[in-house]
Amino acid sequence: MAMSQDLHLRSHADEDPSHQLQNSLAEPIAEDHRKHPSPAVQKAKRVASLDIFRGLTVALMVLVDGAGGEWPVIGHAPWDGCNLADFVMPFFLFIVGMAIPLSLKRMPSRAMAVRRVGIRTLKLLFWGLLLQGGYSHAPDDLSYGVDMKRIRWCGILQRIALTYLVVALMEIFTKRARPEDQLPVRFSIFRLYYLQWLLGVCILVIYLSLIYGMYVPDWEFRVHYTDSPDFGKVFTVACGTRGKLDQPCNAVGYVDRQVLGINHMYQHPAWHRSKACTENSPHEGPFKKDAPLWCQAPFEPEGLLSYSP
Repeated sequence: MAMSQDLHLRSHADEDPSHQLQNSLAEPIAEDHRKHPSPAVQKAKRVASLDIFRGLTVALMVLVDGAGGEWPVIGHAPWDGCNLADFVMPFFLFIVGMAIPLSLKRMPSRAMAVRRVGIRTLKLLFWGLLLQGGYSHAPDDLSYGVDMKRIRWCGILQRIALTYLVVALMEIFTKRARPEDQLPVRFSIFRLYYLQWLLGVCILVIYLSLIYGMYVPDWEFRVHYTDSPDFGKVFTVACGTRGKLDQPCNAVGYVDRQVLGINHMYQHPAWHRSKACTENSPHEGPFKKDAPLWCQAPFEPEGLLSYSP
């Protein structure tokens, strides 16, 4: 009886073609799933070259921050020029730009990608304001707190945050407009990313127009250096010009003074080490007796208009 039932079940299974198909495909599908896991369970692979470059950039940052004062040749240039320290910020921005498409390609929808970009931007802005806004006065003495009338709104992390926001949103909303299967041909980088190139050209044109076309009037500032004999005094810097790229009368500083407010700008800019201000240039040192008034003025190296280039 048992043998007859077994023969009956086997013959019934042989007569059902769908049952045969399921049996024949079950094992290969399982093996293929093990070999090629679904995107949801795939682990993100690191780009070794990008990680190495990031590590070298961090090492360069530590070097120029620690030894820049002793060896000004590797520190930030007082004004025009380019020293070793001036490559750190472009390197970090390059790393951010390279990481954006690698990070966003795993996002299943635009909404999730925008949410992720927004959260990361807010985190960078928060830490930028906390670390460079003036909250920490003397960590060794546990002296903290910030005067909102003097807080510094801009900084390195803030610049990275806003740059990341603009570029990431551009990548999110233009990705579908680019064909993914197009073979590389001559000038394909311009054809695939023509919207990005167009935006970059527009930003550059607007930036140059403002730099060379904006009128910069005379402006005032108050000396906040407690060690200066002019502490608390108010001085007027004469400009009344347009198209200048020097320290006191450039359009970048004018925009920051008008939008941010002069009390919210960086109080110790690198131009204090310029030849016009100190005899020890490019080292730090006391100001010359005949130093221009603007040598004691604040300036924002990570200002609003300088975000563009």
